[in-house]
Amino acid sequence: MKYDLDKKPTRGAQRTLFAFSQTMFHLLAQKPFEKINVNEICQLCNFPRATFYNYFDDKYDLINYCWYVLAEKVHIEEADQLKPNEVLIVYFDRLYDLFENNSQLVLGILRHNQISGNLVNSFTNYLRNLAHKMFLEVFGNLHFDVPVELMVDHCSSTILLLIEWIFLKKQPTTREQAHHYLTVLLGDLENIAVPKDQQLNANQTAKNTTHTDA
Repeated sequence: MKYDLDKKPTRGAQRTLFAFSQTMFHLLAQKPFEKINVNEICQLCNFPRATFYNYFDDKYDLINYCWYVLAEKVHIEEADQLKPNEVLIVYFDRLYDLFENNSQLVLGILRHNQISGNLVNSFTNYLRNLAHKMFLEVFGNLHFDVPVELMVDHCSSTILLLIEWIFLKKQPTTREQAHHYLTVLLGDLENIAVPKDQQLNANQTAKNTTHTDA
């Protein structure tokens, strides 16, 4: 994306970005993503093409920004202060709220874009990558009997699998039921993870005991 999202946007930039993203959401509820073009977006926004290209490389760049806008609502600032199980539940709950609060948008998108299509896959992959990054930060100081990266992939994919099953495949599930499903699918991470420093101490103790017995 040409516009730097790390810097505080001006009011003009906020209005422009809002107009482009809302127009894209509006069009997605009316037609497949493949049939949307930059000219149509600019006409509906009342912005020249030059303005569009000041912010975005193409419509794919814009759709990624749209996912960024939606995903802002699921970011967990305090993730590093939570236990592994708590992080998983909080992230799942925020995704659950995101889809529930934007059900009309989701239904509109699914009406014209296949669940297995590129557009829906790009959104779920965006959320999965966001979860992967956050879980890696939280789980990075823990020891598992499998590589941390593998555990992070497993947790990220499982949460998105459950969200897709509930909202994209339209399987009515209460939040409480979903929490139970998560526990069944992921187990209790707190019982299989220990801080790395504790694991190192345990390994050192075991090594010393072995030398002593020898």
